[in-house]
Amino acid sequence: MVHTLSWKGYTIQPIWAILFCEMITDILYRCPLCGGFDWLEDSRCAHCSAEIDILSRSEVSMNGQRNTLAYWYERVLAFDLPDAADGVIMKSAKVKLSTEAIKGIYKGFSGVIATQYTRTFADDGSLSLLENALIFRGNMKTFSIDFSKVLGITIESNTIILISRDHGALFFDFLEESGKKWEDCIRKALLRHFSGSKIVEFYPRLRTEKDLRDTPSSLKGHKHLHVPVRRWYRDDYSHIFAIARSLAKPVIKAAFRVDIAGLDNIPGHGSAVLLANHTSFLDSIILGVFPARNIWFMAKNSEYRNPLLTWALKHARAFPVRRYTIDVQALRNAIRIVEQGHILGIFPEGERTWDSTMLPFRYGTIRLVLALGRPVIPVGIAGAYELMPRWTSSIKRVPVRIRIGRPLNLDHIPVPRQTRQDIERAKGIISDQISVLSGGIT
Repeated sequence: MVHTLSWKGYTIQPIWAILFCEMITDILYRCPLCGGFDWLEDSRCAHCSAEIDILSRSEVSMNGQRNTLAYWYERVLAFDLPDAADGVIMKSAKVKLSTEAIKGIYKGFSGVIATQYTRTFADDGSLSLLENALIFRGNMKTFSIDFSKVLGITIESNTIILISRDHGALFFDFLEESGKKWEDCIRKALLRHFSGSKIVEFYPRLRTEKDLRDTPSSLKGHKHLHVPVRRWYRDDYSHIFAIARSLAKPVIKAAFRVDIAGLDNIPGHGSAVLLANHTSFLDSIILGVFPARNIWFMAKNSEYRNPLLTWALKHARAFPVRRYTIDVQALRNAIRIVEQGHILGIFPEGERTWDSTMLPFRYGTIRLVLALGRPVIPVGIAGAYELMPRWTSSIKRVPVRIRIGRPLNLDHIPVPRQTRQDIERAKGIISDQISVLSGGIT
């Protein structure tokens, strides 16, 4: 049991020690020096006695060696999976299993329409990781998920989302341990299972190098993306959001010490795609307040389970996306928004960073950008990770720096004509621009 924790040389009271340990061990779930699990006890490793000192939300010292959280997390990832005992690599503590159910239909401005989903409790139990499968043993049922049937895996908060051919979308909420630990370990097991085909992406669909084309397809469809536009509201302008934004702008700028430049690089009219690195829950809020034009951001569909938040997101011009699967409705809404001359906002990493480093961009996002053929507005965000990293719910007042770059004009390449080289080239151009604008610091 943890009693104290070193924080900038001070000993914290027991309750705070427990809180900081719970937060930091969500990402440093193994000792970065010896690789032991369940390792942090009294600010030391229970296995190798290494001492940890949390210097800030992005800096940690181990045995006096000061480095970034990203460095120590990279050390954690470098360790192999534990040896299997009786065929079982790992067994979880208590897990809550939920499944997906349709809740209704969501209708937003500019004809946005999507199916609303909710999660329904299915069972309590535990999860076991084997060489080639996962086994869930619950109070009401037991079933296995063969790795050959896995279509994708990602994480949201402390919940692993796994898509299976046999079971559909499964949500495993880890109640007593790090969900990130399980995501990383399941991914390592999948890499072993598919060792003959290099995995390049784990979600929204598990994708291998064999899935990427080296030569254009001969198909002639989808040259210009188009979807029909319907109107659900007489007026697509939200007076409520306009007033809220004008009131929130000075408050956010003062409260979070926001320094934003390059707003004039956002075109005054016409469609475009704004792409930014994703470091904090507050990124879309800050970017939604300061530009003169509305930015239509994709927001994960779980945010729409609350009626009040759904109402606020609608007026803020957000629309839902099931980011753990290929969401055709979200793609159609993205096309619909751009076709009407609006600015589409996407975080191409697909999720917030865990350790402040920029994640690889989603192939699907880059393919959509190339297929749309609209100007790309790169945005770099720095400082927001310290503001509110993914592994904590607390907000710290720190300077946030946002730089909006000049629009990039990439080649318009219809989906069938896109090759691996086209996608990698576009990814490189956009990520390089965002990295420069963020100063390489998130």
